[in-house]
Amino acid sequence: MRKLTIPTLLLTLMSATSIATTPSYSFFQASTVKTELAELEQFNPSGFSIKISSQWGNNLFTEFKYIDTDDTKSNLTLETLQRQFSLGYFHSISANTTLDYRIGYGNFKTTGISTSESNSAKTDYYSLATNLRFQASSDLEIYAGFEAQNWEGDADQKAYRLGALYDLWGFLAGVEYTKFSDQEVLEVGVRYAF
Repeated sequence: MRKLTIPTLLLTLMSATSIATTPSYSFFQASTVKTELAELEQFNPSGFSIKISSQWGNNLFTEFKYIDTDDTKSNLTLETLQRQFSLGYFHSISANTTLDYRIGYGNFKTTGISTSESNSAKTDYYSLATNLRFQASSDLEIYAGFEAQNWEGDADQKAYRLGALYDLWGFLAGVEYTKFSDQEVLEVGVRYAF
């Protein structure tokens, strides 16, 4: 996945020519998702994600994220479901750059289904995250971030995120790559900012 994602983001960045306004924290986004799991290499769950964010008050925002993926190999299906709610604060570093901080609460559920049985495991977690967003031109935003998730038990996660959004006729087409401690996630989607 990295072989395609990083060069695409770099080529998009090099095409930026003009300066635009501060990135929006009010949006609705729908994406397709592809996942690679370190401990279950035979499975590559894919599916969709939805993100809803709303800015309110003085630089405060809330965000809800929902991801639903699955994969089937040899009559065995692996399903993953993740939900996360975050509360954040952002400040402008410049006219076209913001830095945000967020705290979140979420849960992650994995289900294995065979022809004869079904087993599930789930956990709740707390998260701290920060993101740097840069409006490189009137049409292009790039961003990068870090997230630490405190899971129940010993499965804490760290995540590094890199993404880009390009304005296509009022909608933002985007790609995002996230490297977690034990998985990689690639999202390609459409965002409507308001």
